[in-house]
Amino acid sequence: MKKLGLLGEKLGHSYSKEIHEIFFKLTGKDASYKLIEKEMEDIPSFMQELREGKFDGINVTIPYKTEMMEYMDRISDSAEKIGAVNTITVKNGKLIGDNTDYFGFLKTLQQNDINVKDGKILMLGTGGAAKAVYNVLIDEGAKNIYLATISENDSFEIRKGDRLIHYSEIRNVRNVNLIVNCTPVGMYPAVNMTPLEEVNMINTDCVVDIIYNPEETVLMKKYMERNVKAVNGLIMLIFQAIKSEEIWNDEKYDDEVLKKVHEKLSEKLYK
Repeated sequence: MKKLGLLGEKLGHSYSKEIHEIFFKLTGKDASYKLIEKEMEDIPSFMQELREGKFDGINVTIPYKTEMMEYMDRISDSAEKIGAVNTITVKNGKLIGDNTDYFGFLKTLQQNDINVKDGKILMLGTGGAAKAVYNVLIDEGAKNIYLATISENDSFEIRKGDRLIHYSEIRNVRNVNLIVNCTPVGMYPAVNMTPLEEVNMINTDCVVDIIYNPEETVLMKKYMERNVKAVNGLIMLIFQAIKSEEIWNDEKYDDEVLKKVHEKLSEKLYK
């Protein structure tokens, strides 16, 4: 039996175990998936246990994605570019780091027919998830990207031509094709909050909120009332998990698997 799991500090609201167990049933995989809560001081000893074969592979979430970089023996191009590891494969005592958040957001764009080529994008937030989103937008040909931040001296690295702006500047941004919320504002249980005040509700063609609980955030609802297309982060959550399974099993899974996992998890989450 393949031993897999999710490493994080607090995992009470995680749906990773459910996603992978649905996946195991659909594909007939003989595997287990465990939630692994660790404090920062426990990480070095846990990484040694990993090398010794306690798990065959793990996912990594807040706050350890950047921390993992220093423990890897090999790092994929996508993880290197993003500067974070969320998937680790153990092979012969070696740790191989990948980042599947990138592929999760890319799949979200593809499944919802959102074309960002030559577009102007507004990203809300510059935290861990934003790094993967930003790299997808660049690789898909976005022309201009504005990143809204609350920090006066934000260290988020941007390419020439893009801009870090304060939230107070959002109202001055025009002709935006897509807004992506990369913050946790509006996530369960604080479902009545939104990252954009009314004065910053600028016009756009589409909104992607990477939050998946609730099904429709306040931000999404406000734009849907304006007849703007709005999608949540459930596909991103599910596909980054499926991509991890592809890496661990050295196999490819078609979109039918994604669709079936999405249906079953939606039933559980949004019933």
